[in-house]
Amino acid sequence: MYAALAALCRPLTVPAVVAVLLAGAVLVAVAVRPRVRPRRPTCPRRSVLPWVVLALLLVGWELIAVFWGNDSAHPTLSLLLDPVLDTYPGRLVGYLGWLFIGFHFLAR
Repeated sequence: MYAALAALCRPLTVPAVVAVLLAGAVLVAVAVRPRVRPRRPTCPRRSVLPWVVLALLLVGWELIAVFWGNDSAHPTLSLLLDPVLDTYPGRLVGYLGWLFIGFHFLAR
């Protein structure tokens, strides 16, 4: 339901930013709340390393594209997603994906 309402916001507007940040803030608040859990084994470094490399590649791509010039020759991820997120169904799928990823990480 949240994704359906948030998708009504036009891209690159204050309401759209608030909708993204609100969902993220709620998920972070739930994730950091104190709770009693049995101690789980720590995650081995070899399983974390691919995610760190992927995140660094994505950040590097974004930074290079921004400083090189955000145009069709050197697009940022947001420029590539603009045609998809310009429609209501695209925004709905985007918000659902954002929430799914957040819940996925929250469950871990």
